Amino acid sequence: MPAMKIATCANGRRLTTRPLAGDDFQLVCILNGAFRIVTLLCNIPVWVLIFSVRLSGTELMPGGQPFWCRSDQVDLWTLYVIPAADAAQHQQVGSSFGDEDALDDETKHQLRSMIIPFSLYLSVSLLYNILDIILSLAIWNAAAIGTPVEPRGRERSLASMVWIKIIVLNLLLCTVLGSGIYLTYSGRLYNYGCSSNHKQAVEHYETSIWYGLFSASMVVYAVELLMWPCVIVNQVGHFIAVQGRQTSLFRRLGRLGDEEGCCAQCIFCCIQCIRWLSCNRMGGGSIEAKHDLADAAIAFMNFMNAEVNFGIVLSDIYVAFKLLDRKHREVRYKLSKQARMDKKQTRKCEMGESGDESNNNGVDDDTSSPIDNVNFSVNYADVLNRRMLSEDDATDMYLLRKGARYSQYARGVYTDYPRALLQAGLLDGGWDGLYSPWKLGDKHSLLSTFRLTEFGFHSTALIYANFLNNVAATPYCILLDEIERTLVIVIRGSVTLEDLVTDLQFSAIELNRVGEIVGFDGRGKYCHRGMLTNSKWIYNDIHKQKIVSDVLRDGKNNPYRDYNLVITGHSLGGSCAAILTIMFKPMYPNVKCYAFCPPGCTLSMNLASECDDFITSFVVGNDIIPSRYEFLEILARVKVSKIAAFRDSRYPCRNKDLEVRNKRILHARNAIPDTEYYQKLVSFRENRENTFDRISPIETRLNIPGRVIHLIRFGDEANNRYLPYYKSRMFREIHFCLDSMKDHSIKNLSDVLPTVVSEYENTSTAASNDDDDDISVQSANSFGGDISEEPWFVTLSFPQGIAASLIPTLLALGAVCFSVIGNNLCTLFERRITNTPTNNMKGYDEIIAGVSYGLYFYGVQYFDEANEIDITQCKPYPSRVVNDGYVKAARAFSAVTLIIGFPIVLILCLTSCMKLKDRTLRVMSTLLMLVAICQVMIFVFLSSARCVDDPNPVDSSYSQSQFVWAKCAAYRGSKNVIIAGVLWTLCAFTLGFSSRLSLIEARLRFASMSLSSATTQNK
Repeated sequence: MPAMKIATCANGRRLTTRPLAGDDFQLVCILNGAFRIVTLLCNIPVWVLIFSVRLSGTELMPGGQPFWCRSDQVDLWTLYVIPAADAAQHQQVGSSFGDEDALDDETKHQLRSMIIPFSLYLSVSLLYNILDIILSLAIWNAAAIGTPVEPRGRERSLASMVWIKIIVLNLLLCTVLGSGIYLTYSGRLYNYGCSSNHKQAVEHYETSIWYGLFSASMVVYAVELLMWPCVIVNQVGHFIAVQGRQTSLFRRLGRLGDEEGCCAQCIFCCIQCIRWLSCNRMGGGSIEAKHDLADAAIAFMNFMNAEVNFGIVLSDIYVAFKLLDRKHREVRYKLSKQARMDKKQTRKCEMGESGDESNNNGVDDDTSSPIDNVNFSVNYADVLNRRMLSEDDATDMYLLRKGARYSQYARGVYTDYPRALLQAGLLDGGWDGLYSPWKLGDKHSLLSTFRLTEFGFHSTALIYANFLNNVAATPYCILLDEIERTLVIVIRGSVTLEDLVTDLQFSAIELNRVGEIVGFDGRGKYCHRGMLTNSKWIYNDIHKQKIVSDVLRDGKNNPYRDYNLVITGHSLGGSCAAILTIMFKPMYPNVKCYAFCPPGCTLSMNLASECDDFITSFVVGNDIIPSRYEFLEILARVKVSKIAAFRDSRYPCRNKDLEVRNKRILHARNAIPDTEYYQKLVSFRENRENTFDRISPIETRLNIPGRVIHLIRFGDEANNRYLPYYKSRMFREIHFCLDSMKDHSIKNLSDVLPTVVSEYENTSTAASNDDDDDISVQSANSFGGDISEEPWFVTLSFPQGIAASLIPTLLALGAVCFSVIGNNLCTLFERRITNTPTNNMKGYDEIIAGVSYGLYFYGVQYFDEANEIDITQCKPYPSRVVNDGYVKAARAFSAVTLIIGFPIVLILCLTSCMKLKDRTLRVMSTLLMLVAICQVMIFVFLSSARCVDDPNPVDSSYSQSQFVWAKCAAYRGSKNVIIAGVLWTLCAFTLGFSSRLSLIEARLRFASMSLSSATTQNK
């Protein structure tokens, strides 16, 4: 989980992989894999071209110069792949090349200067790609060891692999880049191997597809190498940041003298950035860091808790949120099933079939509730203390109808009402303006007010609105509802950054002073500080305007004297409505409040209990975020690797499969392993509880105001199927999920409540989908695969045994080396031309000339008189030499040997790190036998036309009329082919009997251990 330490400097500082943990290296492997795919796609065409040229028997550089030296358009297929005779004819007709012997010494020097860096680049690049792929596989599986909080030796293995990557592979990478740069430099310097007559060679080559592939691979290599300077810069930046914090940089800038002030200044900077990004549409200009953000800074520091470092990285946060969301989804599903059972039981009670009618939550005695098996991560005893609202209860239906109506008002105050007033030209001051058409004492004032007809309320008038918005002021309006005979104060919720700051001022403040002013006993009663500030502003503004007192004044001439006062709002507006209702209660005893989705930190418990009769709070679905401990605990419960948990959380899952899926990923809360992380977590929880009890006594802790109606989804989300329950107000910690913002929105709630009322009034339509057993199905697919903790690739683990892994691998490596060398020699076969008949060649009376053959080259032997040694000079076959069927067959066998053998060698190299199935080993053994046969079948070359009693078709110094005889025989290069064939055969047999080798090794190891134990006992 924490960043992995890969080195410790002399001064004690650590070089780490921050901000990645050890189990995040799979992300690095994915990036590395993308690099390897690009580089292989760029380099493989070059290897394919070279291989096809070799297989076709043509020259890679016809006429001694590369193809880009041609002045006309180059057709590589015509140039390289067509048969040799046709190629020779094509070259004679349209080629501008000359013979190799015609090249001057300068051109030959240019060619040699190009071949060396070109060969070095291709070979080292291929080696680097292969080694990097193997190392990436090892890192991938080493990173999958353990769990996010229990490394199990993962860090030690990864550290060694990281050092191999840094030292060995980066040296190879520097070699690749250096050879590529030198290749480009020498190419431009020496005209890319072309003679001085070809002026456009550089332009022709650098506009070809081959140069584009080369440039793309060089860019990828450069980016890959430059990542390490970026890591160094990151470490330097972290050091500077640490030094900056030690010198109190932020404190000096913010002129703040403590850590809370520094944190408040940082939060203020974030808010200002949001303000600038939103072009000031979200406000934020009136916020002061020192006064308005103190509570937020203290809470943020308490949440982060600098005293305890858990080493959380970004990937941990993502996985924890995904798993926490799925665990909460399981709980919501079981709550939904319980709601369905409650609904069915209620219908049975109404029909007189069974059950107790007074028990709306009842189920059969022999039927266990699905909620009984929920493994809650917080105390849900009070959450489950609930009662479903009944359509036969007049009070329940009254509350639902009122909530459905007033939720429309709470929705309109956000944008509908101010936009309508602006369009009508009635709002003075724009969006922060004032609307006040009511004239005190004039009973005809209602005629001049704005009617909400366009919003569906023909009998509702907007008599006052104040949309001023800052940290201490919240927009609100006053409506006169003639149908409900109520005067409604509607308070807007959080929209601007000022509202956000008001929400963050959540310290508890006592109401004794407010109670003395408005007329109630506020001693020992607390509420949200920021919401109290805004409520007092609304109270003072209403008192100043005197509209409420004028509308509800007593008097026979007042037609509204028997109207009731109702205060409502959503979110921040709901909490302010609850506090404002308490302030108006002494003056208007019949005042009622309907708060929609109020925050769970509005009123203290004693005050919230006193408000049950006149304050009703509506909460939909999942509306409040979890505690930090629950978030940290979910990481401790993970029992698989992080990548396995990530993959499983990404797969679609049906709700009825959630419990099984979660059990495969998470430990039970009573079975969490006692890791170092969990010990820190338990200590952190105990310290936080003690600190919280000390700084926040029970009497000051804030809760949801009044009685709470919780709307629980129990049907398909598309149909908005909800059931209302009375719920305990002690549910400040409800499930956090991706739908929390949707459930909190006033739009969703204002749509849900009318639907619930309609279903309760028409109970026959409410049961349309009750028998659906799968609720809120995200996908019809369910991932049923097993999650294996055992990594399938561990470096040098030898899962099949050391002998069974090493012996075939070493034999295959030796075979491929001898095969590559032997197939490319020019001394495989020797051809001697004599003046003695073929049937009497034993004497070799007079050797006229000696020529050696290979698959792709031929050699001319001569005696070096200066050094007195025989020398064989190898050359590629001239294009005039036609390859017959035997030569083509020999080259085909050579190609099959490498095409099949080389991938098998790579797989065998991986057997020291991964276990292969027996069937796979048998298939590989069969293929290796085929490779061995193909390796030996190269000797069909001896039957070709080049090995007959004719003059040498290569060396034209002999005329056809000359009386000579010739015959081919195996030469010194044939030893490599024979050794390769033997090694391929041995490798095939050892691989076929690898299981027996493993058994023999196990028995020998057991015997050795027994002998060692006996020797120890004798001593």
